[in-house]
Amino acid sequence: MILSLILRLILFLTAMALPWYHPGVVITYDIYGFGLFFLLIPIQALTGFYLTARGRPWKRAVIAAILLQAGMSLIFAGSGDLILFTGAGIWSFLSTIFIFRYRWRWAAVPEIVYLAAVYLRLINFTRGISPEIAASSLPQTLMFIGIAALAGHFLVTMRALRAPGKRKGEIREVLLLAGVGIPLVLAAILLVPPDFVSHNMVFNQLFEPPRPEPKPLNGNGSPGGGLEGDPELGRRRMQNGEPGLYGLPADQWGEAGRRGQGEGDGTGGNQYAVLVVASPLTETYLAEGYYSHFDPVQGFEMEQDYPLNRIVSRRLLETWNNTEVPRDSARSSTDIFVVSTIADRLMAYLPLSAEPTIYDRSVFPFTYSYPSISAVSVADPYQWFNARDYTPREKAELSDYLSINLDKTAENSFRNYLNSVLQPDMGPGEKVIEILRGFSKYQYEIGFEEDVSVEAMRYFLDISRSGDCTEFSNTAAILGRLAGIPSRVVTGYLASEGLQTFSHLQGLYMLQQNIPLLQQFDLGELFLVTSAHRHSWTQFYLPDYGWIDFETTQFAIPPEAGGDPNSQDVVIPLIEDRTVKGRAFSIPWKMLGQSAMLLIVLLTVGIYTYRYGRELYLRRIMQKDGREGLLAAEKLLVSLLANEGIPLKKKSETPGEYTREVPELAEFARLYQELRFRERLDDESRREMKQQLIEELHRVSAGRRRKGLPGAFMRVFTLKGIRGT
Repeated sequence: MILSLILRLILFLTAMALPWYHPGVVITYDIYGFGLFFLLIPIQALTGFYLTARGRPWKRAVIAAILLQAGMSLIFAGSGDLILFTGAGIWSFLSTIFIFRYRWRWAAVPEIVYLAAVYLRLINFTRGISPEIAASSLPQTLMFIGIAALAGHFLVTMRALRAPGKRKGEIREVLLLAGVGIPLVLAAILLVPPDFVSHNMVFNQLFEPPRPEPKPLNGNGSPGGGLEGDPELGRRRMQNGEPGLYGLPADQWGEAGRRGQGEGDGTGGNQYAVLVVASPLTETYLAEGYYSHFDPVQGFEMEQDYPLNRIVSRRLLETWNNTEVPRDSARSSTDIFVVSTIADRLMAYLPLSAEPTIYDRSVFPFTYSYPSISAVSVADPYQWFNARDYTPREKAELSDYLSINLDKTAENSFRNYLNSVLQPDMGPGEKVIEILRGFSKYQYEIGFEEDVSVEAMRYFLDISRSGDCTEFSNTAAILGRLAGIPSRVVTGYLASEGLQTFSHLQGLYMLQQNIPLLQQFDLGELFLVTSAHRHSWTQFYLPDYGWIDFETTQFAIPPEAGGDPNSQDVVIPLIEDRTVKGRAFSIPWKMLGQSAMLLIVLLTVGIYTYRYGRELYLRRIMQKDGREGLLAAEKLLVSLLANEGIPLKKKSETPGEYTREVPELAEFARLYQELRFRERLDDESRREMKQQLIEELHRVSAGRRRKGLPGAFMRVFTLKGIRGT
């Protein structure tokens, strides 16, 4: 049992240590991971094994485990998940007790499944290694180690689960596992080619333009240089072919894509594809979070219980319908379809319905897609400008969006700005326009700042007068509330014609060719949304028109040359390169035939090795005195007779009852009964009777031996005796 425990721990630590040496895994265990996998789990297993030995009180073991868990949690769990750390320690302690002390088979299932998942993940990681390593023997070596270690862990666990002295079925289990494991290992070594993970690692510019002529960019003369785009700049980019378009193999997208999405502003030299949006609108604001709660220090915060915040990450089994749809004027029901690299559901305001997200791994990383319907506001600036004032009832219903409890110093700063741009007789829509128009002297810098505190907004308003979309949107929302206009901040992505350069259209064309869901739309309806298009804006509530998305940067000074991440190179995943080029798939009949033949040979050799090995084992054991030797002699005789075509003895039959089938067994049965059940028998007589029993065994088996060459052939190759008991 001690040896089994040690082997179990070694095999577990092997699985945990392999990521350190795997060239396709970028992992360095921090103090949390090291303490969890290499200290806590092994030590708790040793505690459970040694402190629950026979005769030792359970109380001591439990107290020791609790103290150990508490101490190691204080040392190692501070940088990670305390619940996971505690659960893993408890499971290591209890599973060791259940397996080695109580031999409960179900307790072994989770660790076998976990280790199998670890080795499978390691094999999958070989797809991200370099071509040089992919062409080496590393893939086969990993398969060999994984299969061998997992099989070894299984054998060790099965051995620990067997009660002491009970060897029944042990050899059968070993042969069964070997019959499956050995062929798999040999197949990994001999049949899998060294370059089975070959892939094209490219990051080259794509020069081929799309066949459809790109449509002109935003030509409506929108003011400023905010995220709504500069038409002239867009035309120049399209003519000059800038920014460049680059491709990254889909199987390498994970880290690069997450890095690009996490930056938000696309800094770092590239903007990475995040969404493809099909929308009839020239600008679609796709919200991922609504920030309506106002903290006097931290600024606007998200309310998790708000229905539109919950729907972002909610998993749907059927169509979601908005049950709180206001009767706003100037809204148009709009169908929007999104293919996304992120799981969160992004929808335009006001969402009416959403279908369950479809997960399609075949077009990774654009694995998520979902249609939605939104009642998008189509009110124009003239309608905003002439919007009526709020009724007392509306002010009461919207009081949460008017709450603004600033300290005196901060409030004075924001009110000074309002006094410089607003007149007392202005309506709410006119106030919004003038608040935003006042930003015409502020420098817009593309980015996505996470600090939205009141102090940061005051610094932006009074001192720096320069900021990204978060400063503009959060400041505008504060000013709106101080001016008596219900306001909130929204974050998400902006799909806009003004942001679609020539390279974006090239990327759209290529993605459309490889994502079947996009082929139902015209290219002119599609927008490529990248990490550079992550955005923050303000929603103001106007009477009769409801919540409306306002671009708070539209009047600001455009970004300086080189400061616009939308001018950076566009990177899209090369979905068509997920498979190795030049290797059209066909069923490898020859390889399958070779594998089948190898499996048959191995199974045949294993079965006959078991048969003859078992007979040799029983011949050796039957020489022993006592019950073990008698049982071995009985099993050997029954197997030898079965090899000659005699029906097998039933488990419920005694040797005496079996003489009805084989009468010449009468003397063997008498000697067996005497040796087995007679208590008063001296050692000399027992040895003589045991020798007579062995001679009877040989006499009976020889007397029943089949004659001639056919008989010899059947005796050599029959497997009937394996079932002998």
